[in-house]
Amino acid sequence: MANTQKSLFEADRVLNSDAVSLTLKSRPGRPLTSAQRLFNRLTAQVEQLRSQLDKETRKLDKALAYYGEHLHPRQQRCTALRKEIVRVMATFLDSSHLKDKRDRRALRDVIGEQLDLILQEGGPIEDTDLRVLFKRIHGTSYEALERQEVDEVRSVMESMFADLGLDIDLSDLRPEMNPEEIARKMAEMSDTVRQKMQENEDGLQRPGHKTKRQLKQEERVRQAEEARKKNITSIYRQLAKVLHPDLESDEARRQSKVALMQELTTAYHRNDLHTLLRLELEWIQREESDLERLTDEKLAIYNQVLKDQLSELNLEIDGLAYHPRYAPIVVMDDFGIEAQTDGPAEAHRLDIAIRELETSLALLRNGNAEKEVRLAIKEYRAATRMRRRFERDCPF
Repeated sequence: MANTQKSLFEADRVLNSDAVSLTLKSRPGRPLTSAQRLFNRLTAQVEQLRSQLDKETRKLDKALAYYGEHLHPRQQRCTALRKEIVRVMATFLDSSHLKDKRDRRALRDVIGEQLDLILQEGGPIEDTDLRVLFKRIHGTSYEALERQEVDEVRSVMESMFADLGLDIDLSDLRPEMNPEEIARKMAEMSDTVRQKMQENEDGLQRPGHKTKRQLKQEERVRQAEEARKKNITSIYRQLAKVLHPDLESDEARRQSKVALMQELTTAYHRNDLHTLLRLELEWIQREESDLERLTDEKLAIYNQVLKDQLSELNLEIDGLAYHPRYAPIVVMDDFGIEAQTDGPAEAHRLDIAIRELETSLALLRNGNAEKEVRLAIKEYRAATRMRRRFERDCPF
């Protein structure tokens, strides 16, 4: 089942959160069987997860649109201002105005912090002069640092996977990859991990020498899978006959059937059992049939498929933020990843940063450059003392 349902990340996916609930009703003197009650629970859970996925997707899409319109231009402005500030400050590294070596060392640290912020907020440094300055400040080339960071990440991840008994190839993780390519690689890797974990699980469940009981169980699983495919096809063909618009003479009903037929065909091609069952039950109710159409044998197959769909939906919800589409609004730290969904708050923070950077750059350019550089050194030293005091008093 894992390879039959298309990803909810695909652009043409239809999330029908307003779909009619799939609920089997009991009748007087005829209570629901355990299989029917399980069916009701599973379909309700599928509907709940679909609604949750729809809500999370719309939330991330909204945040992504806000980022493109409001945050990205502000980030670019911050990066451009920082680059100009760094260029002006760098002229004082060899200036006679800063005769104290400690001042020059502090200035190197200030410039280093600004270069790191440019990397953090603006991505890779493409400017040749800033790359040269980066090597002078950090003592290593920008390219070497990129390779080192990627090697460290690769080593940590390979060690983590090895501890889990997984052999994952990370050789194509390269320094020159942009954030979107890295996110895409992470998504591919996530799929590979799931696949290998499933293979390992299957390997544990299927030793080389199988007992008669294991072989019998595998045969039942195979038959159930064939029955599942047969029932999905059977539902489609059955409904296609009664819903086909060419068989309807009334124009209004014909248009209604056109829409239903499109939904039916889409669900069939995606192996979306939930939607197929909803359409089947609606048809059964219209035909005033009874629940015996859904026998316990059928329900056992449907319940297993619905369980598989629940697992897939949970995986898609958990991995939604890892999709390359949302790379620009995802922040990664030691605790995992988190999407930046409070756009206005981030825009306000960037506006404050832009005003401060514009003020600093204006002061650097209007003849007060030395004064501004010395002020930056003073603030840096004060912040360093405060940080050291905090680390001493709060070692944890």
